[in-house]
Amino acid sequence: LLALLVVLCILAPAMAQEAPMSSTAFAEYEQGDGIFSLSLGTLVPLFFVTQDGPTASNAYPGFEFALSYMGFLSENWMLGGQLGGAFIKTIADRRLFIAPLSARAAYAIDLSPFLITPAVGIGMAISALGEEKHIDPLFVAGSSFYWRINNDMSYGLGLYANIIPQFYNDTSQNTTGFFLEATLSVSYHL
Repeated sequence: LLALLVVLCILAPAMAQEAPMSSTAFAEYEQGDGIFSLSLGTLVPLFFVTQDGPTASNAYPGFEFALSYMGFLSENWMLGGQLGGAFIKTIADRRLFIAPLSARAAYAIDLSPFLITPAVGIGMAISALGEEKHIDPLFVAGSSFYWRINNDMSYGLGLYANIIPQFYNDTSQNTTGFFLEATLSVSYHL
């Protein structure tokens, strides 16, 4: 009996079938991952729409900064938000400050080492022009493009359209502003 067990132990590795290598590819991103970004760039006032129709913005491109976080709900879907600020100079030498705060949903397209994240968002924009201050709705649509340089970090480019409608008691003063947001970012993968 002992000789039979020894022979079986010697022959067992030769008779065992080798399992095929798994062909399952690992996802670069998964549920629970996150991207934290610091962005700098410009917010360009494109035009405003009043009850009389479109009008020129009468402002120069401004400086913008933002902090954002996007968390992965799955391999592709992300949810997060952004808080920023922008300083815009008008042609009348006045300074417009806009602080956009938005919740965003995005779909991640992984083209490793690149990542494209088209997104939409909704939130509010706090604005101040001289003594006038206003809190208005904010609608955002656009995309970020990331280049992952290592496991922890990416460089990014963000291009977003911002739509900010302003409502007043006197409806003849209602205005909708259209802005282009263009930023460069450094992103950390968490």
